[in-house]
Amino acid sequence: MRLTAQEIEQMKSVDIGAVDKETLADASGFTFDPMLPKETRAQRMLEHFKNPYCFRLGDMVIKLEFADEGPSLQELLTTFFLRQKSGL
Repeated sequence: MRLTAQEIEQMKSVDIGAVDKETLADASGFTFDPMLPKETRAQRMLEHFKNPYCFRLGDMVIKLEFADEGPSLQELLTTFFLRQKSGL
């Protein structure tokens, strides 16, 4: 799945206050397979989440925003899911 700049911008601009949480993908139970190539992991994440910038974890809606000079989405999501797995 190849995304255009316009599609990415639409994902980033979701209004967390107006979004219906039932329409968002649930991240509960989603796991990364570190043995897969980065491209395959990214593809699976996009297939599951549809929008990696806005999703839910159970009943909690999560919207990710990134600084221009900050870490990559992959780094942040990996850290997030590792914390969830360890119960932190």
